[in-house]
Amino acid sequence: MSSTSDRPLTPEDYWQLLVENLAPQRLGTEVVSLADSHGRTLADDAHATFSVPPFDNSAMDGFAVRGADFGDDAGHDDGPWEFAVVADIAAGHTPTARGDVEGTAREEVGQLPPAARIMTGAPMPAWADAVVPVEDTDAPRGASAAPRTVTVHRAPKPGANVRLAGEDIAAEDLVVSAGSVISARTASTLAAIGYGEVEVVTRPRVAVLATGAELAAPGEQLSPGMIPDSNSTLLALLVREAGGQAVLARTTGDTAADFGAALPTDVDLIVTSGGVSMGAFDPVKEYGLAHGWTFEKVAMQPGKPQGHGMAGSVPVIALPGNPVSVAVSFRLFVRPFIGRLLGQPDSLASTTRMARAGPAWRSSPGRRQYLPGALLPGGSTVRSSANENLVDEGSTHGDSTAGGSTDGDGYDVVVPVHRLGSGSHLAASLHAAQVLAVVDAEVTEVKPGDLVQIIPL
Repeated sequence: MSSTSDRPLTPEDYWQLLVENLAPQRLGTEVVSLADSHGRTLADDAHATFSVPPFDNSAMDGFAVRGADFGDDAGHDDGPWEFAVVADIAAGHTPTARGDVEGTAREEVGQLPPAARIMTGAPMPAWADAVVPVEDTDAPRGASAAPRTVTVHRAPKPGANVRLAGEDIAAEDLVVSAGSVISARTASTLAAIGYGEVEVVTRPRVAVLATGAELAAPGEQLSPGMIPDSNSTLLALLVREAGGQAVLARTTGDTAADFGAALPTDVDLIVTSGGVSMGAFDPVKEYGLAHGWTFEKVAMQPGKPQGHGMAGSVPVIALPGNPVSVAVSFRLFVRPFIGRLLGQPDSLASTTRMARAGPAWRSSPGRRQYLPGALLPGGSTVRSSANENLVDEGSTHGDSTAGGSTDGDGYDVVVPVHRLGSGSHLAASLHAAQVLAVVDAEVTEVKPGDLVQIIPL
């Protein structure tokens, strides 16, 4: 690994350096039920165990019929046509070998062609190829006994209101790829293709260390010169959101010896905050330089000082100490690194889109700005919150004291959540932030209505 260089790196170059320098251990896998799979990362590709739907079934409540029984009148209103109701088919019944279905079988009435009353999702009789909606018949709606005959007022087109076996998914199709994060929607899809449990990647065990003798536990009475340790809470919960588990969260003193003694060995990743800059009490940097770690200036604001290295076999990512710097740095470097540990594609953590700037704001020259912002629907105006420093992220109407609105072209509006912009110390801005607004290093002023890239938090 290299030591600190004089030339600031771009965030992309620093990320590449971090990936090249850190050598994480491979994570294991475990099998969990679908009910316990939310937020987990799929370890193997999931293929359909059967076709979806697995059989031809009705898309509507109505009557299954043969299109040939309407002659050349398919799709027309030239009826009426009368049918004998020979079966009553509910969802969950299965076809019999005779081509009929289990249910209440009926004798044909005279020479009338057959129809079967059928419910949505019920299997189609083998002899039927279309379904007439109940609204196009004289049959009663709602709960009732199946009639002996039914009159159809509109002839269906061939295949009307029939879901064909496999039209959604064919058996053995690849449906969900390894590395996918399982959402409620993903779990539903996995259930639909025959899975009751899945193999997922074990959650990485992450230790969170905040440095600084000035740190007090959240909720403690503050002595003079002390501040609450908000970073440990922030990082532990960000780790959880990223798919890991924070197994340790502690503070360390302001000496390299204190820091080194606090480094655990039984985890998959260590994330630290503070102590990486140019101060007289920067224990992470002092310890890291003595152990071959890399420290760089990154051309970004906030979050300029960054570091990383290996503590034995455990990767360490060392972040700056101010809360907004921690949040931004985690989003750019730690979250995608945890994603890599889990086998997720890099694109999952790099999703961006565009929005229009609401108010104007300024950016420091020479560094890419990552401004904590709130999103408002396109065409919204912006107003201040009860705290004059913060934008009311819930406001979408009223007079604008913080900026303007879009021209109604469909882009959301992004607004700074703090009047002081992207200052690294502005902890109050984290609550309201939904996105990071990205301003290129050569841009010093963003004007109302400018298109800017945004990164979801």
